[in-house]
Parts: sequence; structure tokens; C-alpha cells
Amino acid sequence: MENKWEEFARNFEASNNYVVGLKEIQTIKTRLRQHHDLGAVLELGCGNGTYTESLIDASDSIVATDLSLPMLEVSKIRFEHQAKVIVEQADCFALRYKDQSFDTVFMANLLHVIPNPVHALQECMRVLKPGGRIILISFTLHGMTFCNKWALKYRYLRKYGIKSANNTVMTPVLAHELAATAGFQNVITDLLGKRVKAVYLLAEKPDE
Repeated sequence: MENKWEEFARNFEASNNYVVGLKEIQTIKTRLRQHHDLGAVLELGCGNGTYTESLIDASDSIVATDLSLPMLEVSKIRFEHQAKVIVEQADCFALRYKDQSFDTVFMANLLHVIPNPVHALQECMRVLKPGGRIILISFTLHGMTFCNKWALKYRYLRKYGIKSANNTVMTPVLAHELAATAGFQNVITDLLGKRVKAVYLLAEKPDE
């Protein structure tokens, strides 16, 4: 799968802070820090590790993965002294991990940029233990004012160029439908942020 983000790896955090805004990113981090007892965590699309840090205290271990080798290089440096975090390459459509390997799967800003989100969610389902949780965050234009949409589009274009054709405007309803289609239950969704919005989802794999 093509990964347009590789060229931005070195300055990805600063660029995202500019495009999204520090306050909106902090809102997401605050929500993530509310989680407890996450156990063994698999993160898909970790990028430079911005959100990985928010899960460390609540986790026993984190396998932070991305398809992009340049992004992984940045994350490896970031977490080289953090014993809980292992950084390695993985493809969300073909995970090499055994069935029922993780207590929690976390994705930030991945579901809305991939061509087959249900397939990725089914892979998450496979590697989760019964009763395991999935936590998703996806930035979205949904729920934003006209002016804030255009301001965000301008900042995005300035930093990253034209968006990929694979991008989906995620909504709480769509996220719920995708998770349910993949077999998740007890789905909870929310829309976070003020000027810039993000869809938040929490769901569970059924107990066997």
C-alpha cells in the first residue's frame, strides 16, 4: 500500500501541531489517558509515536507498528529508553501476529486513510483476545464549521499537499457501522475537539 507520509517523518509532529492545533491534539491525548488496564497493546499506524505516549501508563506492553520505515525510525529513537514499547513494521491488512495475542488494539488516524477499513478491523478482531478492546481515533471534517474546514484544508495543503483519493470523511455513525460489520460489540463513539474534530470509538471483541 502506498504511504505518502514517509517524506514527512522527520518533522511530522511539528507539522501535525500546525495543521490540527496543539489544543485539539491535547484533547485527544487527554481522552486516551482516561483508559486503564489496557494490558498488551498493539498500535497500528503509530507514525512518530505522538499518541503512543498517552497509553504507556495504562499498558503492560505496547507493540507500536507502522508500514513506513522512516516513521518507525523516528519512533524507535523516541522510545529507545522505554522498556514497555517495541517498535516494528507491520501491515494492518496482513498482521503476522497470532490469533488472540493482544488485550487492546489502538489506531490513530489510520482508518479514514486506508482503502478497506473493514478488512483492517477484521485483522484487529483476529489478533484480539476474547473481550479485548479496540480504540480508534480519526480526524474528520464532520461537525466542523465552514470556516474551520477551509482553514484546516489550507493548513493541510500547505504542509502535506493534496489529500489521497482513499480518504474517507469519518463520522461517529460510519465508525460504528464499520466496527459492527467487523464483528465488534458494545460500540461507543464520540466526536472530540472544538475547531478541529476527531471521531473516537471504543468497542469490544465478543467473549467466546
